[in-house]
Amino acid sequence: MKNIRNYGMVTGRLVRDPKVCINRDRSRKILFTVAALDNYKDKDGHRSSQFISLEAFVSGSQEDNGVYGYLNHGDLVTCAYSVQSNIYTDKDGHTVYGQVLLVNEVVLLESKAVKEARQAKANQKQAAAGTKKRAGKQAGKQTAA
Repeated sequence: MKNIRNYGMVTGRLVRDPKVCINRDRSRKILFTVAALDNYKDKDGHRSSQFISLEAFVSGSQEDNGVYGYLNHGDLVTCAYSVQSNIYTDKDGHTVYGQVLLVNEVVLLESKAVKEARQAKANQKQAAAGTKKRAGKQAGKQTAA
């Protein structure tokens, strides 16, 4: 059940692949960032983005990473989260105060076919950029010779 007094949602695209941190007890902390478009445009008509850092926890008794194992750079998702205090004492004895947005739920907003088509298009762009870069280097070698 969601605590309506401590609840938020964000919809956007993953900035990079999630980072998985494995704990001693085999539980995992999943870290990822979602770029969410602002609901207003600047004077030039462009929307800027807010980058929301999120954390999720996967129990050590769970064999895989659940839905987080399906997340990749560029995926469109909606995440529901709650805000949690992260207070601890560092190695120098100072108390550190922080906050964590802890994910409660993730909804994948793209079908597998759309995701694969987007990834194929990105791979083609990378291959074309690599070909141009190699061609530029070879042209530089020929003019130097």
